Amino acid sequence: RMRPVFHWAPHRIHAHIAITVLALLLERVIEHACQDTWRNIRDDLKRIQLAQLSSPNGMVWQITEPTADAANRLKALKIKPPPPVLKLD
Repeated sequence: RMRPVFHWAPHRIHAHIAITVLALLLERVIEHACQDTWRNIRDDLKRIQLAQLSSPNGMVWQITEPTADAANRLKALKIKPPPPVLKLD
């Protein structure tokens, strides 16, 4: 089902629908690669979070360690796990 589209210009309506179809296609490709539903895959991957830590010496952007399930999802998708420390300021 599609919700109402609040665009009036034809090119905006076309772009909106094209992006929606691409997003759905991406979900299906990911489901096929992981052999699971999008909801379960998303729940596993959203546990990977970014934390901004500040100290007198500066800022550190640190990523939580992926759970075993999240790591398996990344491996199935051929995506390298993120580094533990993303940025030092």
